[in-house]
Amino acid sequence: MITYFKNVAKEMKRVTWPTQEQASRETVTVIAVSIIFAAFLGGADWLLQNGFGWLLAH
Repeated sequence: MITYFKNVAKEMKRVTWPTQEQASRETVTVIAVSIIFAAFLGGADWLLQNGFGWLLAH
């Protein structure tokens, strides 16, 4: 178990962490893509729901 934590500490020293600017930019990108995807799925759901409702009514 001690060897495991030594290896973890060694690997953590090798990690290249993103700058605050990179992290902020990528966070904004993830949020924007999530909103676009949610809008697409919501629109598709609305169209399918209304389309099937219209088909069943006629």
